[in-house]
Amino acid sequence: MFQENDLASLLSSMKICGVIPAYNSASTIARVVEQTQRHIDHVIVIDDGSTDKTAQRAEDAGAHVLKVLNNKGKGNALRIGFRYALANNFNAIITLDADLQHDPSEIPKFIQHYQVNKSIMVIGNRLCRRENIPRIRYVPNKIGTYCFSWLIDQPVKDSQCGFRLYDRKVMKNIFILNNGFEAESDVLLRAGKRGYKISFIPIKPIYFSDIGQRSFYRPIYDTFRICIIFLRNLFWKNR
Repeated sequence: MFQENDLASLLSSMKICGVIPAYNSASTIARVVEQTQRHIDHVIVIDDGSTDKTAQRAEDAGAHVLKVLNNKGKGNALRIGFRYALANNFNAIITLDADLQHDPSEIPKFIQHYQVNKSIMVIGNRLCRRENIPRIRYVPNKIGTYCFSWLIDQPVKDSQCGFRLYDRKVMKNIFILNNGFEAESDVLLRAGKRGYKISFIPIKPIYFSDIGQRSFYRPIYDTFRICIIFLRNLFWKNR
């Protein structure tokens, strides 16, 4: 069993920060920051052009907030997070959503797996609990796992989950080219094509019926863009 003192020991030997892209997440961002800080001291919130009090509530909760003037998308927010982490000499970052669809209490599992298995990326796997996932999200993701696994020649268990650990090697060598949700799929594919070791760990799938906590992911539009990313990586040389 992984204990809190084990986590403290790992964090003392490496520098990890939490990166939370956020857009109009004032109702949840403080809880996400506070719960993340139980496991990681340094938490960055990328306020992606929010028009509510997301930035203020993140700062009040103890996060370092980087503000984007106009909403540009999750990929742009991650690009900013990568740059910040590299500039401040972090060994790795853990990304999670601002809407509480990722449970910060699972962060120690990512850190432990990263340390033990030396994976360059560690990604949460929600598909192990199919009964908790809406069909409109499950089916495209499941198809993506097969296609992605074939393309990068290593098993992909959840192609779309944003609860991830990125090693510095990924942040330094793979520049994020896309601004939307498809950016995460692109990074996964390009890292896999470079031969980087990618691991998946089971996490709780959390979905809300409450519109106030609904994801900004658009199943049809964003799945289409992910398909385009797959085709680009299929026919283009690794970038």
